[in-house]
Amino acid sequence: MKKSILLVSHSQKVTDGLKEMIEQMQQSKDVAIFSLGGVNGEIGSDPMKIIEAVNQSEESTAYFVFADIGSAVLNAEMAKEMLSDEQQKNYYLVDAPIVEGAFAGAITAGVTDDIQQILTEAQNAGKKGWG
Repeated sequence: MKKSILLVSHSQKVTDGLKEMIEQMQQSKDVAIFSLGGVNGEIGSDPMKIIEAVNQSEESTAYFVFADIGSAVLNAEMAKEMLSDEQQKNYYLVDAPIVEGAFAGAITAGVTDDIQQILTEAQNAGKKGWG
């Protein structure tokens, strides 16, 4: 099963760096990582970038969206509403810290097709081993 990890932030540098880190650690051909930070080289977020990434990865059967703060989350929610019904069913806005959550989600997605396990690992990532 193909899966896409969509990284949404106000900063392209944040999502580019996170994408690079994940790709160095996760080598599965079943997982595509998309850096969707910033708008035209400036700070901001854009729901159309999210929609384009989903449409670009039509072969994916699940889209895991990680957003950092405020309007990035709102834009991720808005993008979902603009997708087809079929795409919406497979679109998961993950409530997790963007760095730890996306990393754990991507690594888990590389070894399992279990949607709930991927979501659980991503959501628990910020709680493990830091205290």
